[in-house]
Amino acid sequence: MNAHNYDLEFNVSGLLKQTTGASRTYHFETPDLQLYEESVAHQIVGDAGALRIKTGILVQGTVTANVEMECSRCLVPFVGKIEASFEEEFRPTVDIISGVSMHEIREGEYEGDYSWLTHDHMMNLTEVIRQAIIVNMPYNPICSPDCAGLCPECGADLNVEHCGHMTAKLDNRLSVLASLLEQLKD
Repeated sequence: MNAHNYDLEFNVSGLLKQTTGASRTYHFETPDLQLYEESVAHQIVGDAGALRIKTGILVQGTVTANVEMECSRCLVPFVGKIEASFEEEFRPTVDIISGVSMHEIREGEYEGDYSWLTHDHMMNLTEVIRQAIIVNMPYNPICSPDCAGLCPECGADLNVEHCGHMTAKLDNRLSVLASLLEQLKD
């Protein structure tokens, strides 16, 4: 998933030269982003606010994307809109003034808590945005709220055809309530 997406890469060298508290806003749009093998996001649009902090850059933003999914009821592919927010800290690999490498991991510091800027001070949001979209995808995506799903007997898509297998089977524990309902109708 290391696809290079230049639409999601920003030069933050100017921000790194500023004092702590300085900020910039970046708008991004990109046509496609591979989320994982079976899923692609389209029309990715968002904004990211970058804040200069003592250790680097803190980015917070929002993203909207149209994602290819499969309905968990009828198994038909559809495109759903996903909205997500993200936050990530980026640390420089090279000092902006001296050019000295800063990429060593300090003792007791976990590298997974933040991301690295490139040696030329580029901030790549591709992985951050990819993960934000994936985390906000529904666990059981549904193509529409009134999706009828598949027939449990023959597997027919009940949104397209009615196979006749769907008959109301009453739970024996509810038979007393069913008879009461019949009496009320009369």
